[in-house]
Amino acid sequence: MNLIALVVRQSRAVVTITALVAAAGLLTGFSLPSDIYPPLQFPRIVVIAHAGMTPADSMVLTVTRPIEQAIMEVPGIRRVRSRTFRGAAEVSGQFDPATNMVVALQQVQNRVSEARPGMPPDLDLIVDRLMPTAFPFLTLDLTGGLSSADLRDYGFYVMRPAFSRVAGVGQVEVLASDTREIEVITDPGRMTALGLTVGDVAASIKNANVLVPAGRLPEGELQHLVLASGLFTNVDDIANAPATVKGGATVRVRDLGSVVSGTPDRTQLIVGKGKDAATIAVSLQLGANILTVRQGVEDALAAVVKSLPAGLTLTKTYDLAEFVAQAIANARCDSDRRLPRRADPVRVPARRPPHAGRGEHAAAHRPRDVLPDVALRRIDQPDVDGRARRGDRPRH
Repeated sequence: MNLIALVVRQSRAVVTITALVAAAGLLTGFSLPSDIYPPLQFPRIVVIAHAGMTPADSMVLTVTRPIEQAIMEVPGIRRVRSRTFRGAAEVSGQFDPATNMVVALQQVQNRVSEARPGMPPDLDLIVDRLMPTAFPFLTLDLTGGLSSADLRDYGFYVMRPAFSRVAGVGQVEVLASDTREIEVITDPGRMTALGLTVGDVAASIKNANVLVPAGRLPEGELQHLVLASGLFTNVDDIANAPATVKGGATVRVRDLGSVVSGTPDRTQLIVGKGKDAATIAVSLQLGANILTVRQGVEDALAAVVKSLPAGLTLTKTYDLAEFVAQAIANARCDSDRRLPRRADPVRVPARRPPHAGRGEHAAAHRPRDVLPDVALRRIDQPDVDGRARRGDRPRH
């Protein structure tokens, strides 16, 4: 039994299977994601450490080398590279391409956590995979008549939650030149007279800013938890916090200096339209459709814009989804232009016979009016010397 006979005998089954495959392909075509990058998974994990203004030599000894040793113990590692700066270090681990990077990330996090107690206490660590989604696909600038710290607060506490709720959105990062902080500026003379150090004042403020359980209160069938709150709500609460006790008298923070609202020293400058701005960078989750996510972000943005305070302006500075949509539109236009089209005939008047108009005798036997039009597929173009190129010519 050959294949043709089998197909003829099972013609209904073949038609049914073909229709099902075509329907599945059509359904899959409409659900395919649109993105500028393919869903790549790089076999690389990066650990970024920040430790204030620690010198580079100390960073190498206390941060970089312990992290390198921790990553080298993870199975599948091939190479470890590091860069160390003043107050910062970046350690990247290159793994075998066949390594399961989700499991490798968890193992790196566990190894780094085990080495964490031997590092500086104020160290900030970030352990993450390197993926195409690490780069934002949409950036917005928030500008207005507010300070850089106020713009950052509005972008972080208002706009960031709104964008994070959109399906398919990954990381939402808010960048600004300044961030808000409360500064305690102590008087060296008063500190010396009381025998206190800056560390003592910082410890006393930390111990006062607590929330602890104080007991239980039964009421019928319910039992309430009683909490004792010492959390600061404003600058005055910090100024009234006790720093120490000397001679039976409580010395408060305001007795040692001043408490003001300020900003840290600037390490970056974020501007837009020539003035202070807060930049909001939106990233994409792996495998998400960039066009669908962009539409969701646009809807959330429209709702946020309605609640913007007077004087604040949102400006879109980068939109990768627009490039993807334009590329898709261009591809469709190119495919439409490449489709074969039927050549329409061109109607041109035929030439007079060569003997027409050569004398009265010829005029007596040849008609002087123009011959009927002739349909041509191609029109001859004359060369520079006036001679016609070879092509289709009307026949008489």
